[in-house]
Amino acid sequence: MKLLVVLHVFFFFHLHFSNGLSDLHALLKLKASMVAPDGSGLDDWKPPQLNSNVPNSHCSFSGVSCDENGRVTSLNISNIPLYGTIPPEIGILNKLVNLTLVSDKLTGELPVEMCNLTSIRYLNLSINQLIGVFPGEIMASMTELQVLDVYNNNFTGKLPLELVKLKNLKTLFLGGNYFSGKIPEAYSEFPNLQSLGLQANELSGRIPWSLSRLSTLEELYLGYYNIYEGGIPPEFGSFKSLKLLDVGGCNLSGEIPESLGNLKMLHTLFLQENNFTGEIPPTLAGLTSLKSLVLWNNNLTGRIPEGFAELKNLTLLSLFWNHLVGPIPAFIGDLPNLEVLLLWENNFTFSLPENLGRNGKLLEIDVAGNHLTGTIPEDLCKGGKLRSLILMENYFFGRLPEKLGGCKSLERIRIMKNSFNGTIPIGLFNLPALTILELDDNYFSGELPAEMYSQSLQRVTISNNKISEKIPRGIGGLVNLTILSLQSNNLVGGIPKEIFNLKQLYDINFSDNKLTGVIPDFNGSFSGLTTIDFSRNDLYGEISGGITSLPSLNILNVSRNHLFGEIPSKLGEMKSLTVLDLSYNQFSGTIPFDGQLMNFNDTIFAGNRNLCSPQVVHCPAKSKSKTRSITKWKLMIPVSSTIAIVSVSGIALIILRRRKKKRFERSETWKLTAFQRLDFKVEDVVVCLKDENVIGRGGAGIVYRGSMPNGVVVAIKRLISRNHGFDAEIQTLGKIKHRNIVRLLGYVSNRESHLLIYEYMPHGSLGEILHKTEGVHLQWEKRYKIAVEAAKGLCYLHHDCSPLIIHRDVKSNNILLDSDYEAHVADFGLAKYLRAGGVSECMSCICGSFGYIAPEYAYTLHVDEKSDVYSFGVVLLELIVGKKPVGEFGDGVNIVRWVRKKISKNPQPSYDNVVLSVLDSRLNGYILSNVVEMFKIAMMCVAEKHTDRPTMKEVVYMLTKPTTKLVIHTTP
Repeated sequence: MKLLVVLHVFFFFHLHFSNGLSDLHALLKLKASMVAPDGSGLDDWKPPQLNSNVPNSHCSFSGVSCDENGRVTSLNISNIPLYGTIPPEIGILNKLVNLTLVSDKLTGELPVEMCNLTSIRYLNLSINQLIGVFPGEIMASMTELQVLDVYNNNFTGKLPLELVKLKNLKTLFLGGNYFSGKIPEAYSEFPNLQSLGLQANELSGRIPWSLSRLSTLEELYLGYYNIYEGGIPPEFGSFKSLKLLDVGGCNLSGEIPESLGNLKMLHTLFLQENNFTGEIPPTLAGLTSLKSLVLWNNNLTGRIPEGFAELKNLTLLSLFWNHLVGPIPAFIGDLPNLEVLLLWENNFTFSLPENLGRNGKLLEIDVAGNHLTGTIPEDLCKGGKLRSLILMENYFFGRLPEKLGGCKSLERIRIMKNSFNGTIPIGLFNLPALTILELDDNYFSGELPAEMYSQSLQRVTISNNKISEKIPRGIGGLVNLTILSLQSNNLVGGIPKEIFNLKQLYDINFSDNKLTGVIPDFNGSFSGLTTIDFSRNDLYGEISGGITSLPSLNILNVSRNHLFGEIPSKLGEMKSLTVLDLSYNQFSGTIPFDGQLMNFNDTIFAGNRNLCSPQVVHCPAKSKSKTRSITKWKLMIPVSSTIAIVSVSGIALIILRRRKKKRFERSETWKLTAFQRLDFKVEDVVVCLKDENVIGRGGAGIVYRGSMPNGVVVAIKRLISRNHGFDAEIQTLGKIKHRNIVRLLGYVSNRESHLLIYEYMPHGSLGEILHKTEGVHLQWEKRYKIAVEAAKGLCYLHHDCSPLIIHRDVKSNNILLDSDYEAHVADFGLAKYLRAGGVSECMSCICGSFGYIAPEYAYTLHVDEKSDVYSFGVVLLELIVGKKPVGEFGDGVNIVRWVRKKISKNPQPSYDNVVLSVLDSRLNGYILSNVVEMFKIAMMCVAEKHTDRPTMKEVVYMLTKPTTKLVIHTTP
């Protein structure tokens, strides 16, 4: 049928208007090769009807423009999810002057026939998945080409020298690929080049000084992922037309050349994330056109040059993560166009400039982690544009300006760990855009405002202050709160019932106050609530049944109150509960030590003298002796009873197994689906399903070791249930091929069961080895290697396979080790495909493993690739600490919280002491600086706000580039 259509179209156009025939044929071929898998995209690209008398109908296709002769002059197919390859027939468009294929996820190699595009002037193939060695010779034949953009593909090899032949070229973007080697000296020979982008490749060597000969160059991008030797060539100061220079994140060293001050046209200078030393050159004050100066994350010392007062056009000044000293110059407050000031994690002293904000344009200020003091300037929000005020971890004092309470543009206020005092401006709780209000660890006093009605506030933390009086009923007006922490104040009275208005809460902490009354009867409407901490108060009454109905509750701490009554037996049914503390109350009755409660240490009941074990006949106990050891009564079951129970259980188990076996044998014929050549049969797989072959059990199924007749050993995973849409998904998973992902060889199925066949990993899982005695054999080099390999596997899932995949259960037990201890990411039983564009997906329930679940996943059920990044960060901490994520840190604290506590006691930027205090004692022979670098990466991954976490691609880069300086910024 397709052949008939093609013949029909060819015959019709040959007779009527053959000028556009080749163009139409190429466009239809293009569509056939690159439309989305579901057939969508380019819907109006259709062959003409037989009786059509409209010549050159292809000129009306979306994205197509033609000249008066019906020849295609412009082709723009941007933002359409196209796949496949560019067909050879596109080379017939030999009059094409504009081709754009942006964001189309194209795959395959560029065809040789593209050399027919001899009149093309604009060619954009960026943000796709084109592969292979870049066809430089083909591109060089397009002599009229002015713009060539292949940014963000998968091209490999050296940078193509042939492109220098393109004398009309004005824009050349080759960034975001895998080009390697040195930048060719010949790239200085483009006579008309205005923009050159080579960033985000794998380039090395020195940056050639000869590039400074590009007299017409206006934009130069060389940074990110490239690892150069040396520094910036001083000759770069001779660029006559340069307006933008971006060499961030590429391992440059030495001092910043003073000659850069000669670039009078420069408006953007990006030198961040390098190893520059010395002081900021005073000559940069000569950059009078400069708007953005970005020098963060280097090793710069000294002061901000006084000459910077002449940078009247400066809008962005970013100097954080350096070693700068002295006061923040007063002239900073007088810069007429300053919008963003980022100076955190330096050693600045004295106070903020008094005039800061008076220009009416200030959008963001972040000076966290310095040694600043004094009061806050009154006019920070004079223009009504201030969005972010971050002053945490300094020595500021005094009252907050009342004007801040009227700054309607504010989105974030983070001023914890200072010495602010006085009352909190009432208006802060009513700002229309404010999402974060963090005032912890200050000396605020007085009472909270009676009315609070901000619809935007999501996080309010005022812990460790001197707030007194009652929690106002107005707290219920903050209906979108997710975190509410008022711990360690002087609050009195009861917990207001208006708390039930806060349906979005997932963390509530009122601990260490003087609250009285009963615990509210939380009900099922708090479906996302994960943490309740009411410890160290004067609460009384019983634990409400509503608490036991909270489906997502992970942490419940009501210790050191005056609670009484029996402990609800339903606590043992709360499968999500990982932290529980009921100690030092007045509970009585029998301890319901079953279900989930069996996982807790008996200290959670300490200090309740009237609690007794199930063996005590008369309860509550009248004895005034010390708290009984619950561990003892666990062992008090009579021997005869134990024997009877075991016997009955054993008989029942045998009967059950026999029934299952008969049912298994009666099931339909098994079918083997292979994803590669397999030298064994379905019978060889099924016969391995024996108890003696079991090597693992999990929530998704049982794993068996299977020895095939040909000597090959495989892992066979028998799934507990058959999921909807399984067949389509498993076909895609079977096509995944990456060195650091466990290979799915095939699967065996019938109506009732699925058996997944994987390559066998002799050393089992990382978790099994690391947390047992064998962990002593995993020294630092092996652990680091495992981290890198696992990161590469996840990076492939997130960025390179099609469709992209979220794992959703990243943990050390799902990282398997082969005979050489090479890591392989395993178990995609919970994996879900990323939607187009990386949009997060809302799941119907929380999947994953406790201790690894990202905060946003636990309380919103929204998951994206950053949820996997969080889980991987936990794995990195496991490798460093040598402990499991939960259950080893007391009080139910998980590994992330435990490490954060350690960090809070050790000021940044040095983490040596922190790492030494948490490091696995079994490790020896390590280089501390290497461990510290991985520790910093781990803390980036477990950032509370998912947008602050790196991508897995960035994680791989940081892990494999150990010379890169990393510092954790705690600001979300």
